[in-house]
Amino acid sequence: MLLQHRALAPALSLLVATATPLACGAPSDASGSETTPTTADATTAGTSASAGATEGATGTDTSATGTETGASATVATSSPGTKFDVGDEPTGTSTTSAASGCQKVDFLFVIDSSGSMSDEQDNVIASFPGFIDTITQSLAAQDFHIMVVSTDNGEDSGLSNMCNGDVCNCTPAPACCASKCKGSVMTCSGFACDDLPVGPCDYVYGGGRVYNAVGDDCGLAGGLRYMQSSQPDVEATFECVGDVGTYGSGKEKPMLAASEAISAAMVAPGACNEGFLRDDAILVLTFITDEEDDENDNGSPGGPADWYSALVARKGGDASAIVTLGLVGDSNLPNGLCPADVDPQMDGAVPAPRLQSFVSMFEYGVIGSVCASDYTPFFVDAVSVIDFACDSFEPPE
Repeated sequence: MLLQHRALAPALSLLVATATPLACGAPSDASGSETTPTTADATTAGTSASAGATEGATGTDTSATGTETGASATVATSSPGTKFDVGDEPTGTSTTSAASGCQKVDFLFVIDSSGSMSDEQDNVIASFPGFIDTITQSLAAQDFHIMVVSTDNGEDSGLSNMCNGDVCNCTPAPACCASKCKGSVMTCSGFACDDLPVGPCDYVYGGGRVYNAVGDDCGLAGGLRYMQSSQPDVEATFECVGDVGTYGSGKEKPMLAASEAISAAMVAPGACNEGFLRDDAILVLTFITDEEDDENDNGSPGGPADWYSALVARKGGDASAIVTLGLVGDSNLPNGLCPADVDPQMDGAVPAPRLQSFVSMFEYGVIGSVCASDYTPFFVDAVSVIDFACDSFEPPE
């Protein structure tokens, strides 16, 4: 398959690969006007697929589509511009060329830590090695930041706990221990209650994770809450921080966590995520959740247009400096992989039209099914989208 530059493809279409699904589209305006994602089967490149309903940024219904694959992905698009059919190396372009427009990439992963996410977390962790291997082999950019945050603030968590005398065990540790180390309790999950290794950054939305769910220190270098390219054994470290556990809050707020993680207050000198977000890097936001994000149902404040504006503002108003990868519920999309009318606490996922709409606003926005049995094709093919965004990026002077 061929990745085409917008100058070569004035008619926008959404291409979904049957075996290795991925593509990306063009932005809506930042005001949050309606977007209309479209799809086409990659094998027929341009044939329209039937539309399903998604909720637009303004609260009205827009159309979106999906296609059933082993690792389902669609690209949300909204206005004439670029056509991408992602897979093979772009004609006339070397993915290993040093002439890319960016040399740095900041990866932010927002992973749902609620009780229904065990399989999905395992899937993300299992797919990461292929993703990072393709990144390092294909992109000219080799300067990375990689941070993982959960969908809560660490306070309404630790629902799994067992205490016996002066000893307690809970997850996610050690954050959950703050509420357990009371009275006669002396130790919690192996930590001394009078010397818990926790602080304010463990109880805020968007704080980078440094422990796995059972309290193992993931060994992030330099005292940072994210990995750098020089991190020893990046894959094993991601496996550790990506294990956010399934005893987090059921009031998931993925977009709040994302916007807070890169907020000016959080990346400032001395702050929790100091130095994570760089002006001269593109931002790749990946979020994985089996719930919708709706402020009327204990979700993030605002809506798709607000989330879009918040992220774009943090990149100096340059939406093309952001790649969004969303693994969400897709039962509202034609041929979506998630079963309809299924309790996500048991299996499947809640359809997420608001999150789908958010992704559709970005020029480089890709939607995949959180119910896919394997995320590896999704992440490996996403490298082509990231590579194109990187090639087109013009760092601020």
